[in-house]
Order: sequence, then C-alpha cells, then structure tokens
Amino acid sequence: MDASADADAGGRTEQTHPSGGFPGMPRPRRRTVLTAGAVVVVLGAELVVVVPHAGRAAGELSHARFAWLLPALACEMVSMMMFARLQRHALGVDGLRVGLGSSVAMVFAGNAVGATLPGGSLAAITYRAYRMRSWGASVSQIGFAHAATGVLGTIALVLLAGVAHLLAGDSSRILPAALRIAALCALTSGALALFRRPAVLRRPVHALFRLVHRLRRGAVGRTSADGVLTQLAAMRTSPRFWGYGLGFALSNWGADFACLLAVCHAVGARPTSSTALFAYVAAMTAASAMPLLPAGIGTVDAALVLTLHHGGVPTGAATAADLLYRTITPGLVAVAGWILLIRQRRRPARPEQPYDPGSGPRADPAGSPAPGTIGTA
Repeated sequence: MDASADADAGGRTEQTHPSGGFPGMPRPRRRTVLTAGAVVVVLGAELVVVVPHAGRAAGELSHARFAWLLPALACEMVSMMMFARLQRHALGVDGLRVGLGSSVAMVFAGNAVGATLPGGSLAAITYRAYRMRSWGASVSQIGFAHAATGVLGTIALVLLAGVAHLLAGDSSRILPAALRIAALCALTSGALALFRRPAVLRRPVHALFRLVHRLRRGAVGRTSADGVLTQLAAMRTSPRFWGYGLGFALSNWGADFACLLAVCHAVGARPTSSTALFAYVAAMTAASAMPLLPAGIGTVDAALVLTLHHGGVPTGAATAADLLYRTITPGLVAVAGWILLIRQRRRPARPEQPYDPGSGPRADPAGSPAPGTIGTA
C-alpha cells in the first residue's frame, strides 16, 4: 500500500501519499503524466495558431520540389556525424578511444529516445551516459564529456547568432555576443582550475554523493567521491582540444541549419540568409529552454514559423518548411535511431580491447572498468 497513515489528536487517520496529490500514483508515473500534460498544452496552443494556415501549408507541400530533399537529408547526416565526432572527441580527453561507428549509433539512438520518450533532452543524456558507461567510461569522463559538449555547443550557437546579426547589418549586437562567449570561457576556465584542487571540492562533492545515495534509497554506488575528484584533477585539456571541439560543434549546427535552408527552398520559401539563421537559432534556443519536451515539440515549431513569418516568409510556406524539416529531424532520425537501438539490444556486447596491449588494462581509481578501444557499431 502506497499510503501512510498519520493519526490526529482525535484518533482519526489521514491518508498521505508520497506522490503529492496523486493518490495511488507512483512518482515516475506522476512525472510522466505531468510531462504529457505539458506536451498537450503546448500542442493545443500551437494548433490554435497553425490550423488556420494548415490548408495553405498542405498546398505548399503538394507543390514542393522534392529534389531538395536529398541535400537536406545529406546535411542532416553530416550534422549527426559531427555531433558524434564531438562526443567522441570529448570522451578521448582521459584516454578512452571510441570508434566513430559506435559514437554515431549512440547519437542516433539517443536522439530517438529524446524525441519520443518523456523527458526529452534529459532522457537522451541519460541514455548516452549509459552507453558511455558500458564502454568503460568513468563517471568523471561522462560528466566532462557532457559538460564540454554543452559549453562548446552553446558557444557555437552564440557565434551563429552573431553571424546572423552581421548578415542583417546589425553590428551593434556583436559586442554582447562576444561578452557572452567570454563569460562562458571564463566560467569554464575557472571550473577546470577548481577541479585541479580536489581538497577544495571534497566536502561539497561528498555531500552531493550522500544526497544521491539517499535519493537512491541507500543504494551505494561503486564510484567514490574521492575517485571522481582524483580523475577530474588528472584531466588535462589543451587549446587544441577546445579548438577542434568548437569546429565539430559549429559543423554540427551549420549542417543542421543547411538542412533547414534546403527544405525552405523545397517548399518555395526564399528567406534571406539572416532570417533563416535567426529562425534556426531561435528554434534551437527554444528547444534548450524546454529540455523536458520530447524534441522540443511545439516550442521549436512555433519559433521557426513565427521567426520566418516575421522575416517576410508567408505563413503557409513557413509552416510547410517546418513540417518538412521536422519530418527529417526528429522524424527520420528517430526512426533510424530506434532501429539501431533495437539492434544494440538484440546483439550481445563485444569484449573491449585493453587500452594498452603491452601493460594490460589500466586501473581506474573510481572502480569502473578499464578504458579501452571500442570498435564500430
């Protein structure tokens, strides 16, 4: 029985539920219901805006030049490959070498999970962390990979926004963009410097681990707080690492933007480069602001359509471009990701090769498996 009884002064009992107002409903199911409710509200609001223009969007799609779909698909494939290379690059800081095929499969499957399951981007991050752990990555490696990917992706998106302002002839917005990038770089440098002083972080990290163990109902994980601090202190990054990573992040966003530009041409929309880039940056920012929505459903579409329309694209053409773009990503990307995910679950895991064949597996202070070279998927 989920309820617990509390006796009041008169001897009566009052039923209290751990789900906080959802009697008999477990917490995971409550979160699912709340997420689904948010999706329904966002979609309902979007339908109110889009339905009056659905007929014109259907007309635009019926006259679409589908020859543009091939370059759109190619650009989206390049975008996924670049994100996979970015993840692989970030994992390699502490010596873990992952095959590009395995990284690409992880990115496709992670996008499929994030696009179709409650939790959105958080579900995708959880899946990628699980895959990295199965390859032998330590907790510190996984955390650093996600943090570095997020920082580099944010810097790249701010750079694209600056380019959009330049194309629009608005140079006054360049300085604020440069200041945001400088602030991100300063925060990242400060965090890396702090990681090299584990004594300063020992108390808060131990408190965090105790909280995690308490939330897991006392289950004790294999990874120790001291082990994580030791691994973080041993990590070293060079300017070359950040330079290559920023290149991968820019290529990821740039190829995805090229996919959007191709579908705009497919439906006959002719936005200026600055308008299309503003629409893309607005859509990606909206998706980041609502990470629990699968694939940013509703928010991304509204940002794309409204920004394109504000830039002079007819609403019908803007809606058609959005529908075609979202059919490719997350639509076709999610289909490919679920196929790869099913293959991964059916195929037994292959044994890892040792990191250094001459000296055997390398010891991990946190107790995780030794890093190795992971083959392609």
